[in-house]
Amino acid sequence: MDDELAKSKLERYIKYAKNVLKDMVVCPPKDPSLSSKLEYNLSLARQYFEDSEYYFGKGDFITALVCIAYCEGLLDACRNLGWLKYEWNLGGKD
Repeated sequence: MDDELAKSKLERYIKYAKNVLKDMVVCPPKDPSLSSKLEYNLSLARQYFEDSEYYFGKGDFITALVCIAYCEGLLDACRNLGWLKYEWNLGGKD
């Protein structure tokens, strides 16, 4: 994959993740130990998101892609457990 294509894809992935982090609805579980796991996973997702932006800015698109993939995976796992509500806005080129 050439750098321009990678850059274009990463810009979209970062935008989508940023929107999810901003707009998601958090549905914390009643069990305090599970609630703390949710908070830990959200913290990791935000850190990976910030790392992706950092590496993107440095032009290290491979590391940025890995970071945003981890961010998205953590968010999806939390959503699959019912702890988050959101939709990925993947339609179009917005």
